[in-house]
Amino acid sequence: MLTVTEAAARAINSLVTKNQMPEGAGLRIAPQSHTTRSEGLGLSIAAHPADDDTVLETHDGAKVFLASNVVYDLHEQQLDVEPLGEEEVRFFVDRRPKD
Repeated sequence: MLTVTEAAARAINSLVTKNQMPEGAGLRIAPQSHTTRSEGLGLSIAAHPADDDTVLETHDGAKVFLASNVVYDLHEQQLDVEPLGEEEVRFFVDRRPKD
């Protein structure tokens, strides 16, 4: 299953707060609209998961909603962030490091 780094969890919580989303909101990962799998994933802040989403909750309370058709693709992957500026980050998914 996808794991979420502490830095990514903090970024998700920050985005939810900045966008004044309701309690239970989180980051949704789904295929980009009208694209093939090879064209990538879309990330968005969602007030709640879709009916068939898998919900991941981090120890920091951040929530990630995975569309049903990406759960398998993200198996053994890790969601992380890269700082871009003072308050900007770029989310990325990478192979989870071996312990």
